[in-house]
Amino acid sequence: MSEPILQIQELSKSFRKRVAVDHLSFSVQSGEVFGFLGPNGAGKSTTIRMILSLIKPEHGDINIFGKSVRSLRNKALHGVGALIEDADFYENITAQRNLEILARLQNISSKRIDEVLELVELSDRAQDKVKSYSHGMKQRLGIAQALLNEPKLLILDEPTTGLDPRGMKEIRELVRQLSGEGITIFLSSHLLHEVEQVCTSLAIINRGKLIKSGSLDELFYKTDLFTTEFHVSPLEKAKQVLSNQSQVEEVIVADSSLKVKAPTDQLGLLNRTLVENGVEVTAIIPRASLEDYFLSLTESGES
Repeated sequence: MSEPILQIQELSKSFRKRVAVDHLSFSVQSGEVFGFLGPNGAGKSTTIRMILSLIKPEHGDINIFGKSVRSLRNKALHGVGALIEDADFYENITAQRNLEILARLQNISSKRIDEVLELVELSDRAQDKVKSYSHGMKQRLGIAQALLNEPKLLILDEPTTGLDPRGMKEIRELVRQLSGEGITIFLSSHLLHEVEQVCTSLAIINRGKLIKSGSLDELFYKTDLFTTEFHVSPLEKAKQVLSNQSQVEEVIVADSSLKVKAPTDQLGLLNRTLVENGVEVTAIIPRASLEDYFLSLTESGES
């Protein structure tokens, strides 16, 4: 495996007596859409501010493209774009003019402004004053600003907070589009359903500590935590067959179906086994969600 594009090593930060981040370590590989999950107050924003050299860690380091943020500070952030919480712009001038001001500070061409406005689908509103923008449009403009320097790593801190369902969908689609263009995306959120739909890997933190990290497939789809609903006939025979399978942890009869605890990557095999034993299978419905998993970890304090 190649060197991680972002590596967090034993990162710690306290504010007076409160520990915000506690010896946190994980890595992000190039090309990932990496979800950084945790409840409010878990330490996500503090971690991001340390990644961006806005605050100093007390212990540990961050390496981006193999360069130490603690040692090199802004020199290590070349190739990084970021949107931290709500985008902040001059409300009484146009979106185009806001980006022109930012581009001039970074010696970026006007052509790039047109490109990023098109990417976030704001070209037709570029000459409108930002005060006329909805919250969702301001967030997309914030992402446009973060894309001005053609980053290889894009950091988004709670980009869908406060958005309506349509705005969330627009941001989600934009994240997928940018990932498809080769940008590695680090997405901080407490909105679990949103992360589940776009991320390929996750780090889950609580009270500043890492709870779990890995690919979505490893952490979610290959666990035995979740219950799947089997609609089958005859019911008792199906229960007997499934109960005899080593990968099945529990089988419960619920009305006219079975609730089965088994890894979701084994459902195809279980379906085939049922059919081979003369059981008719009319539906298999996973009743799992990332929220169930997240809550099971953070409430139990697993580490």
